[in-house]
Amino acid sequence: MNMVNKQVGIIVDGLSMPVPERRWFEEWREAGIGCVNTTVAVWENAAETLGLLGKWRVVLEQNRDLVAPAASVAEIEAVAASGRTAVMFGFQNTAPVEHNLDLFGMFRELGVCVMQLTYNLQNYIGCGYWEEKDTGISSRFGKLALEEMNQLGILIDLSHCGERTTLEAIQMSGRPVAITHANPREYVGTPVYGAGRLKQTEALRELARRGGVIGLTPNRNMTRHGAATTLEQFGDMVAWTVDLLGIDAVAIGTDYCPGHPRSVRTWWRYAKWSRQSAPAKEMEIAPHEGWSEWMRTPAGLQNVIVELDRRGFGQADIDKIMGGNWMRLLRETIG
Repeated sequence: MNMVNKQVGIIVDGLSMPVPERRWFEEWREAGIGCVNTTVAVWENAAETLGLLGKWRVVLEQNRDLVAPAASVAEIEAVAASGRTAVMFGFQNTAPVEHNLDLFGMFRELGVCVMQLTYNLQNYIGCGYWEEKDTGISSRFGKLALEEMNQLGILIDLSHCGERTTLEAIQMSGRPVAITHANPREYVGTPVYGAGRLKQTEALRELARRGGVIGLTPNRNMTRHGAATTLEQFGDMVAWTVDLLGIDAVAIGTDYCPGHPRSVRTWWRYAKWSRQSAPAKEMEIAPHEGWSEWMRTPAGLQNVIVELDRRGFGQADIDKIMGGNWMRLLRETIG
């Protein structure tokens, strides 16, 4: 697909999880991405996560012509203005804090800006979407963890959380929260591999009402037509979600995770707790392979810009969807 570059503000990818290698940083620059919420840890404990953060910092320094770490909006803006991509460190689980409130602050000092409460399963804070019974946010540690993240300036992510946990976290958080990479259940429907990850309308409306943002994802397992989803069809979902929630609540989170072997991807899904990579009910539908033709690399975000322009979105609204809404949310959370 031929891309047409249209000037926008800072493009922000709500979530990506590449192997820390230069070739993926080059893709970010080719796409014109100014900031990425980059997953560093999922199931790792505190010590393992420190090692991963150390590795990321070394690799970023080795590639400082392309990327730089950022832990505040001012730093993001400075890095983007220099023609590089700002890398925000994020977790897709709170496993690294080991149910120790003190570790939230330690990781924030090390530049971690985003933490997803759960990754598919129940933990000390709440429930992931694989749990058959979602008991919501823990009345003790869960509530205290939300307060700690609010105080420290850590953006709360609910992408892999269950329905009740998602809604309660939105309502209990003292600051707006994020769903960095998911799609609306009402729009997509349920007969897709990642149906449990789709978010219910009630939660999305509450998210928007409280100033939160959802990053719509082109991930083939959460779109109506899988890897066959066209750019126009993705644009349909963006427009539908804007109509539902308003322009200030909608953004993009690619969920692009290049460079990892299948063994690592399998480990993300079940780590050490299971010998199968998904609940039986989810395995009834085969996952899609590959990405849509227009989204083979992060440069596909330029195609989204062109599609939004074709649909008649104004420049200010395109800026919001492609990064402005994330930047506003980050100002209100990480500072």
